[in-house]
Amino acid sequence: VKYGGRIIYSRTVQEVEKAAEELLDFVETKKRKEGECILGIDIEWKPSFIRGVSPGKAAVMQICGDNSCCHVLHIFHSGIPKKLRTLLEDYSSLKVGVGIANDATKVHRDYNTLINNLEDLSDLANRKLDGKPKKWSLSSLSEMVICRQIPKPGKIRLGNWEARVLSREQIKYAVIDAYVSWYLYQ
Repeated sequence: VKYGGRIIYSRTVQEVEKAAEELLDFVETKKRKEGECILGIDIEWKPSFIRGVSPGKAAVMQICGDNSCCHVLHIFHSGIPKKLRTLLEDYSSLKVGVGIANDATKVHRDYNTLINNLEDLSDLANRKLDGKPKKWSLSSLSEMVICRQIPKPGKIRLGNWEARVLSREQIKYAVIDAYVSWYLYQ
């Protein structure tokens, strides 16, 4: 799977606020035109490989609502400013992803911010696809539904998401899960 749209990377409080404002406008426009707005959401954090040491805080949040633009928000540096909190807590947009409730729990624990109106794509797949219910990963779901693999290079996936600035590879990697989540829901 490749994402061909624009990627907006935001690091500072001001940049993340501006991105959230754009997303709030996007949600309003989409709801007016189509009656609903779906946002694919995913988060990344720095893993811990030391027993007894907790993994890092949610460091990066990716949000995608169409083919043309996805946002990569480096919340480790910005925190969750007011407009982003408004977007996440808003019930009028549906936030989708695999294991999204776990991501929402992590964001709540790390930043005391709720993510409301969630749909887990694994549960949705089990309702839509006939057969024995199973625990889908985003990769297995992508292969099943659109016959496409999601590249998951361990070096990037398990990398330092708390870095001062993300690498181009990290940004491109980060956007894929949010984009595929949005795309699969369609």
